[in-house]
Amino acid sequence: MRIPALLASAAGLTIALNGAALGQDRARGLGGTTLTTSRIDPDTGGFRGGSSGYGIPGGLIFRDPRFQNVLLPCDDPQALTTVSQRFAEKEGQFWNSALTIAGFDRIRQVSINPWGRNNIPRIYCSARAHLSDGRVRTVDYAIMEDQSIIGYTWGVEWCVRGLDRGWSFAPNCRMARP
Repeated sequence: MRIPALLASAAGLTIALNGAALGQDRARGLGGTTLTTSRIDPDTGGFRGGSSGYGIPGGLIFRDPRFQNVLLPCDDPQALTTVSQRFAEKEGQFWNSALTIAGFDRIRQVSINPWGRNNIPRIYCSARAHLSDGRVRTVDYAIMEDQSIIGYTWGVEWCVRGLDRGWSFAPNCRMARP
């Protein structure tokens, strides 16, 4: 059991093993560390129902401690430019439309890390987008830490209400909100 733990610690990962994999011994260092907000029960591995239905038997909790919770604000021009460029690309390439976002207003933060500290840090935002056809639509977007194409910097997921033609965030962009 020491070799996988050493390899995981060298890779910068924190791993908690369930009680069956540890032979009923408590995992070292799991008494309320940065891994969780409470203690992990060695018999169930911290999940409801033990290893019988939730998580991966053996290695149940993986958390990358390198997240710094450093995110762009909702009104940052880089994030808004990313949303408008990707919207124009999607409309042009997939829907054969010349529709673009001309500008944003009423930008507001909806939530920060709604599911706790042990998940990928993210900020949920909402704004009004002025489209090139003269309409005004609501854009829901999330700015997430280390979620760019190779995980080097922040990433953005977005949805324009009424224009989610592929139903990626259906119904009506609900899945793009917290």
